[in-house]
Amino acid sequence: MSAGPPHRVSALAPPWLRYGLIAGIIAFGCTLAANLAVTWMSPAELCRAGPLIIPLLSLGALFIFVVMSAAAGFATGRTVSSGPDPALAGLLVGVLGGCALFVLLPFVPSAARRFQELASACPGSGPTFFFGFGSPPPGVDFGSPPPGFVIPTPPPEAFATPPPEALARPSGTAAMLLELLGMMVTIVIGIALAVGVATVAGLVGRATRSEAQAGEMR
Repeated sequence: MSAGPPHRVSALAPPWLRYGLIAGIIAFGCTLAANLAVTWMSPAELCRAGPLIIPLLSLGALFIFVVMSAAAGFATGRTVSSGPDPALAGLLVGVLGGCALFVLLPFVPSAARRFQELASACPGSGPTFFFGFGSPPPGVDFGSPPPGFVIPTPPPEAFATPPPEALARPSGTAAMLLELLGMMVTIVIGIALAVGVATVAGLVGRATRSEAQAGEMR
């Protein structure tokens, strides 16, 4: 008798690939949605939502990323009794989640313009959060100090004029390289986090599988 479709799928795609691909696609979509939400909402809607909506979206995407890594590792551990398969599932989730950052590159200018619009539309709403490497885009206001706050007087040498090159912001190729470097660091950290979480979840999955098999033998 020939093997059925599920057996053929299992032979062509190992469990870590199947579970890592499913969880990675979900993490990819959530990362895109969380980072593009600021471009979907109008400045007035962002003002009503408040400045905390942006870090909350980022934290939500990070939470789903960690949960998907754990789910992929746990499901792989429940299926495979030995080997580094849970870590491979987490690696795949981390790579797919990191690919979302590369897809977001073309949307960086529009997101920067939206932050400028938000700063002008909500002048008294407090600090505006800007997530990214380097300085925020021009025109973004990080808020004024509260009433009664006294700014300490700096020493006289603090008013010395710095050289012009010290005030110049990186632009052109330098800015692109800086952005890519920061993105690569973020991706590497995300992959390491996904592999670690998936590995631990895989151990838990294998432990529960062993308990279930021991219960069936009794």
